[in-house]
Amino acid sequence: MRHSPGTMKTHFCLFLACVSLVIAQDPPKDPFVKEDKKVVPAAVADGQARPVKNIPCFIETFTLPQANYAALLDAPDGQDKLYTNLVAAVKAGTARLDGCHLIVTHPGTRCTVESTNELVYPTEWTPADRAGFQYPTAFEMHQLGDRFEFEPTLQDESSALNVTQSFSRDRFQGLRLFKADSTLAGIPMADLIVRIGTSSCRVIPGIPTFLSTLKDAQTGSITLVFATLQVITFPVPKTAVESKGNLMLTARVISLDRMKGWELLKKHAMEGGACLAALKPLLASKEATLEHIATINTQSSVRALHESGLVYTYGTEYAPPTANALLEKNNDVKKAAAEARPEGLAGTTASESRGTGFRLEVEPTRSADGTLTEMTLAPEFVSMTGNLKDKNWNEHYPELPLFSCQKITTGYAQLIGTTALVGTMNPPGDTGANEHKDEGRMWLFFMDVNPE
Repeated sequence: MRHSPGTMKTHFCLFLACVSLVIAQDPPKDPFVKEDKKVVPAAVADGQARPVKNIPCFIETFTLPQANYAALLDAPDGQDKLYTNLVAAVKAGTARLDGCHLIVTHPGTRCTVESTNELVYPTEWTPADRAGFQYPTAFEMHQLGDRFEFEPTLQDESSALNVTQSFSRDRFQGLRLFKADSTLAGIPMADLIVRIGTSSCRVIPGIPTFLSTLKDAQTGSITLVFATLQVITFPVPKTAVESKGNLMLTARVISLDRMKGWELLKKHAMEGGACLAALKPLLASKEATLEHIATINTQSSVRALHESGLVYTYGTEYAPPTANALLEKNNDVKKAAAEARPEGLAGTTASESRGTGFRLEVEPTRSADGTLTEMTLAPEFVSMTGNLKDKNWNEHYPELPLFSCQKITTGYAQLIGTTALVGTMNPPGDTGANEHKDEGRMWLFFMDVNPE
């Protein structure tokens, strides 16, 4: 079949559009997914080694009355001076710094920071008995608190970054009774306030960038989310050397007051050694606390694991209570009576286990010249904070554990023989679960990498 020139041109344009769409839909890089490539640094077309780069991202959230936010916007140069005026409002007590997170990653690597309570709530129920009572049979989990996911892309032709990000802060408002029949007690339904801002934007390194607002309709307040990114470039590696020794990895988690940590990160967010040195006087005066320290001796390109904590086992499947009932219909009354099922209480039929305490999964890959390592790691701290409590949770329902999860997942580069500030593992803030309130604390995660 022959095609006119115009038709061929149209088809070719459609082909290019489809190719562009496929490229745009390529999934982002996950730090724990292996790729078939050499260890860093990669070579560029001219044969020169490409410098390795880290991208630290500093997240600040400010909450204030929405009327005050509108006034800040309407002030002269309101948009340009918004961050400066917010910092002044925090110091004046008219705004609140209620979130401060940090994470370091590579360009093109997706990473996450989680400071959450894990709310388990029922989604399926047994049919109602003659008294209208129903028993939960299936459950889902929802993360409450702060969760930040982002992927930076470095623009080679400029100093700017493209950032695809999503920041969420969800809160539990309690259980509400839902009734299929207005004369019955009903079943509890979870009321959740879901607040999320997802976008892709251009960021200039070193300049606080306004990402989004999160509004809480019930309190009349509004939260502003800012991100400050930097670009750290490592020296181009020298000639490759033979290096087969082990690597000693030491992780430290130190907690301190959020406001003090905020000021500390403004000075030393890109200098792990200096930040740790500044914390030592606070540790000595008990103003900071060493929450955890652990060392792993491992080889390059081998995944290592450290776990320490209680394994908490809890029920996940349940048998509902039963009333007198026939197992099956039978015309023989005597036989049917013999097969009658007696009344039974509720029971647990299956369980699962959750490791609590500190857990670190890490894989270091030494560079060709032996001066730095590519670190892929996922540290987390999990605690069981008690069973879910609510006035509408019937005493005959099963116990639902409420876990707290403080976790970061990322990949970054670190010079051997140095201390790196990798990110924050903050406890969750005001999540509403079991009336949990914001502790106003920040947890900093440091990593030492040394040759054995």
